[in-house]
Amino acid sequence: MIPPKYETMKTLKKMKTYLPLWLILLLVTQLSAQQVIEGEKMKFFENKVIVNNTPQEVWKALVAYGNVSTFHSTIDESIVLNGTAEEAMLGAEREIQIPDGINNIINKEKIIKIIEGIYYTYDVYESENFPIKKMQVTYGVRLDHHGRTVLFSKTYFKFNNALANGLLKKKLDRANKDSLLAYKNYIENGEKNTEIKELRKRYDEKDHSGDFDYLVSHHIIN
Repeated sequence: MIPPKYETMKTLKKMKTYLPLWLILLLVTQLSAQQVIEGEKMKFFENKVIVNNTPQEVWKALVAYGNVSTFHSTIDESIVLNGTAEEAMLGAEREIQIPDGINNIINKEKIIKIIEGIYYTYDVYESENFPIKKMQVTYGVRLDHHGRTVLFSKTYFKFNNALANGLLKKKLDRANKDSLLAYKNYIENGEKNTEIKELRKRYDEKDHSGDFDYLVSHHIIN
């Protein structure tokens, strides 16, 4: 059996024929840091949804960062912090309140990476009423191999209590899916703050091409 490390080196040598060195280095860096952030080993999931509109319109919705609660169904309130802009940009901070029964979950978030028109990543640097030790979330847009617009989200997280894994991981995943549905509905229909239960019913179906659920979840178990 060929050792995995040897197979990886063979793959990189083949890639070098077709890719510039800087791109190879970027890929290797992303792979090696994929599930470890600032020394913390993180859980990970990714969700994505087809949006029947252009990538530009998806980005226009995503860039509404500090005032996202004006249209987003899963957020009760959002305000900018520390004098930063409402529009998504590097360093922009916000506080959001997410309804969760009796007590809202309150997150303070800061954008730490952004590529204009493609994606941004924010760090949840403070959270109340939810046992998160560390979390980083990416929202972005791309085209799939059919030329369809795909809105995606990647979430890296670590609970501050090992017992929180399982049920709360599913809850976090469900909340992220709901978030994508809220964006999708707003971008496609212009509807603001539609009840999330209604959106779940509305989009509980598959794309007729048969190869892409309207909502697909990919999990890395670690």
